[in-house]
Amino acid sequence: MLNEACLILPIFTIVLSLLAHSPCCADSKSKPIAKLEAFYIWSAYDQTAPKEKTEKAKDKLSNIHQPSLTIFRPKKPNGTAVVICPGGGYSYLAVNKEGYRVARKLSEFGITAFVLKYRLPTTQGVDFKHPVPLSDALRGIQWVRYHHDEYGIQQDRIGIMGFSAGGHLAASASTLHSQYAFGKDDIAQASSRPDFACLGYPVITTDPQSAHNCVQKLFPNRQPDKTSTLKSVSCELNIRADSSPTFLFHAKDDKGVKYENSLLMHQALQKQGISAELKIYEKGGHGFGLGRKGMENSQWVSQFLSWLRGQKMLPEDAQ
Repeated sequence: MLNEACLILPIFTIVLSLLAHSPCCADSKSKPIAKLEAFYIWSAYDQTAPKEKTEKAKDKLSNIHQPSLTIFRPKKPNGTAVVICPGGGYSYLAVNKEGYRVARKLSEFGITAFVLKYRLPTTQGVDFKHPVPLSDALRGIQWVRYHHDEYGIQQDRIGIMGFSAGGHLAASASTLHSQYAFGKDDIAQASSRPDFACLGYPVITTDPQSAHNCVQKLFPNRQPDKTSTLKSVSCELNIRADSSPTFLFHAKDDKGVKYENSLLMHQALQKQGISAELKIYEKGGHGFGLGRKGMENSQWVSQFLSWLRGQKMLPEDAQ
């Protein structure tokens, strides 16, 4: 269980310094090249908390103890917002390729994008197992909804996006939001339901035929009933009437996460009568972010925007 005492402290504003591709907060003595606006979503900044670990060359961010949202404001907000969950196998976050770069691109189309740094179950010395990452994703949605007026956002046009393991987290938020509640402050009173979901080459199922082992990291190594425990986070099994309309994309030659994950989710959503669209690309492999140059998978952003318009989640005149 989460310690609720740490969940109800006041929100504190921070400014992140983006040094080249650095996804973490820069030292106060360093000279920022560009500034990003960010907020801790649970509590004020704690100087005694362990520092985030960054491998810039590999685009890996880990050891996250203070979840935050980094905000990319469009020049002309169109009222739509999305919380982005980078992937990384629940061991790290690919915060540039599957976070900041995607957020910048979406902001070009008037979408206010929020990159979520969520706690990871593999963090040493603490218990950040399930449902801690899920609590951060749901809190991210609540935080954006609570602050919607400040960013020109419509309360009923707030979605979630995730890639790879971040796709599993986003899909979990879109299917399990009504099953969990965290915190007792004013933000916690806002709805945590995403109005839509976008899942890029996501981890979905715990079925051994298609599963990715990163989901097992959400739980302690020893489980009395491991099969039943894993099924509880198998996203295609958790779809309910209030699950979010979903856009999915995946490459058929993905060797990291089998494309059957997206097929299973798409089929399960359709079976429940929930709007869903799936794009399967012949090539692209795993982890292609915004897409590989010259390949069909680079079209997913425009296809996603078209789908959003059809869902009435974007204004008709949005570019």
